[in-house]
Amino acid sequence: MAYLGIDVGTSATKAVVIDSLGTVLARSRVPHPSARGCGPGRVDPTAWRGSVTAAVRSVVEALDTRHAEITGVGFDTHCPTALLLDAEGRPLTAGLTWDHPWLSGPTDDLISMLSADEVALIGNHLMPATAMGAAYRLLQSIEPEAQRTATTFGLAGTWLGQWLTGRRSIDPTQASYTALMASTDGSCRWLSDVLTKFGIPAHQLPPIRPSLSVLGPLTSKTASELGLPEGVPVLVGSGDTPAASYALGSAPAGRPLLIMGTTHVVSNVLAKPDPRALALQRADVRPQRWLINGVINGGDALAYGAAVLGFGTDDSAVAELVAAAFTAGPSETGGGAPIFIPHTRAERGPLWFDGPRTAIVGRSTDIPLPVAARGMVEGVLFADRMVVEACVGRDQHTLYVSGAFGDEPALPQLLADVLDRVILVVDESHLSALGAAAMCGEVLDGRMMTPPEAREVSPRDEWRETVRSRWADYREAWSSVTGVTPLGTLDEAMSTP
Repeated sequence: MAYLGIDVGTSATKAVVIDSLGTVLARSRVPHPSARGCGPGRVDPTAWRGSVTAAVRSVVEALDTRHAEITGVGFDTHCPTALLLDAEGRPLTAGLTWDHPWLSGPTDDLISMLSADEVALIGNHLMPATAMGAAYRLLQSIEPEAQRTATTFGLAGTWLGQWLTGRRSIDPTQASYTALMASTDGSCRWLSDVLTKFGIPAHQLPPIRPSLSVLGPLTSKTASELGLPEGVPVLVGSGDTPAASYALGSAPAGRPLLIMGTTHVVSNVLAKPDPRALALQRADVRPQRWLINGVINGGDALAYGAAVLGFGTDDSAVAELVAAAFTAGPSETGGGAPIFIPHTRAERGPLWFDGPRTAIVGRSTDIPLPVAARGMVEGVLFADRMVVEACVGRDQHTLYVSGAFGDEPALPQLLADVLDRVILVVDESHLSALGAAAMCGEVLDGRMMTPPEAREVSPRDEWRETVRSRWADYREAWSSVTGVTPLGTLDEAMSTP
């Protein structure tokens, strides 16, 4: 038996095949740069189709030499992107993403229609990224013909599932980002009164189906296109971050996950919803669990710091910045490193900045380059710490970390020092796709896959006092620059009556 996982991301599709023990047999990654060539806030789904086809065919060809045959398909997608589909699941126009410049007005309209009880049932901080149901009204305005003829209004996972199986669906992890689904009561149902008030016909929404269930068999046409056996069962799937958390066996009070990429995403599974709704909040892949995400600038901010210090703007600049920072010692850092407030652009929960909040406090031309570099890297990692503490409980001492580290030890060590936590570094580059494939093992064969291997990195004792002092100074500078009081902890939120 072999299970295929497909991860349709913002910039590329990744595919993974694992065997029944969870061993990776093949991986592939195919970019789709033309997807975002439709203008601001629009996306071309035909580019996804091309990258999915190429990625799947690549892993299937790799399997030919190992005599393995795909017996199940799982998938996850980035979100939120809204789509109008015809009866065959074909996109009628370019998709609309959460950052479309005209989406704020319809979002405000949708939010204004919600009662206090409905907001509580949705359980999210409402804005364009988490209220994608508002895209229906914007599409009605800018794509009236497509809207009139559409059979389905859904998200990226709806499109992929229907292309694979011919059947409509959306899973709760994605539907949580529409502001149209009841989440906090565990029912995962469309809010019919909200649909009526906002003018969305209920029949145009796909059925909400459990992530851990079979959507249907792979159609003969799509099977031929992808090079897969006809009739292979396809799961309903999930969003990409929930799939990554699933791959690691994440559970309430277990190990949370920090994904370090262009953005840094803190992901933690809860047994009950976070009443503050500070973080992005969604139903998890398992019933009666919720996943909160804190999302901040990460790779972008490190790139900014590298450019400011003269490391350049090419692909090696951030690595050079981190390498220089790693050579600075505790006494040098504590005695004069600048404080970098790294919010270089608008950010989603839990900070919810609507624009940049960036500053370099205490910068001087007399500061040695390694010390200045340490201050810049530390500023990004301290921002990570702020979000980690808002999304992760005090008793959750160990954190999974995923990113493109390779064998490079510097950034994981700096992160462990700054967080003052033991971290487990996961070097699997296709974590979400791996999670999608692993779901097949559970649903189809009752097999729970072992999480991928991780290497432990502990904070260094010689840095603890410097980090403690720098953390206090950072919080004070952060508050002064941003005009916001530093966030409280998750434990404080969850103890609220």
